[in-house]
This record gives sequence, C-alpha cells and structure tokens, in this order.
Amino acid sequence: MRTFIGVKLSPTPALRRLHDRLAGLGDRFTPVSLSNLHVTLKFLGETTPAQVPEIGTVLARIVAGESPTHFQLLGLGAFPNERRPTVVWVGLDQADALQRIAARLEADLVPLGFAPEGRAFQPHLTLLRVKLRPPDELFSILADEAHTDFGMFELARVSLFESELTRSGSRYTVLATYALGQP
Repeated sequence: MRTFIGVKLSPTPALRRLHDRLAGLGDRFTPVSLSNLHVTLKFLGETTPAQVPEIGTVLARIVAGESPTHFQLLGLGAFPNERRPTVVWVGLDQADALQRIAARLEADLVPLGFAPEGRAFQPHLTLLRVKLRPPDELFSILADEAHTDFGMFELARVSLFESELTRSGSRYTVLATYALGQP
C-alpha cells in the first residue's frame, strides 16, 4: 500500500471561499477535495502491512513529546514559483511543532527503511495541482491571496494515511491517529 503521515484539516470559511475561486478556473484544474485537505509531514510511499505497527510506534513516540498547539494558514503561493505553478498551496505560519515532528520522522523512520527526503520540509497545504498551462485568472488569484489570513488550525493529532490513486482522484484512509502529548 501507499502511505504518508499527515495532519487532516477541516476547511475554514476563508479556505472554502478560496476553494470556490480555484474551482471556477474550469474543469481542467480541479482543486483538492475539501474532504481531503491535509498537511503531509512525511510521504512514505510503498509500505507493507507489517510495517504499519512499527511506523505507529515511532509516530506515537514522536507526538507524545509535543503539546497540542495552533498554526496559522497564511498566504497563497506556488511551487516551484508563481510564474510557473505546478502546485498551488496555502502557507503555514507558527508551525514550529510541525517542523519538529517532520524532522523527527525523517530521522526516526530511516531504520524502518524509509529514506529521508532530499529537500527541506516546507509546511504547506496543497490546494491545486497544475498540469497544463494555467489561465491568467490563476495568476490574479495568486497575487490577490498572497497575504490572506485563512484562519487558525489546532494541531492536536497526527495520522498515518493510506493513499489510493483512483480515476476520480486520490482517496485517503486513516490507518491510525495519534494525539499530541499522549503517551
């Protein structure tokens, strides 16, 4: 199975408004479903069922050392940049706990056979993947929303997800959830 570790988010009113704007770009550009909004902390990729309990043990140990906190959803941007967007995202501010958890996951999952990422963790919420030349309206949305406050989110739980790729998009199943600050 294909797995990742992340934080599920419920859409704020401001995120719903932005989602509607992105959905208005046309049927060639489908935003991430509101029910699938999450911040990926570590993409694991191919995982055997036997590895799931081991991953859970590592994840539980890491999040037990963190207290619940909040982070801010702030600003709209794109990877690799706003001129040639392939991923449109909302930035995360006050996300130190996410940074710490992601760094620990990188190091602590190596003994289980999961290679570290080749690039630094950049906390973000993916909203849209761009495979074709985007319409000019996307550039306007990026400029309009570059500094928008999309609300606060409580970081209280981290989950291990299974990701299934389907014709209608990705389907995520929560395999296990771990509360911050809980042994």
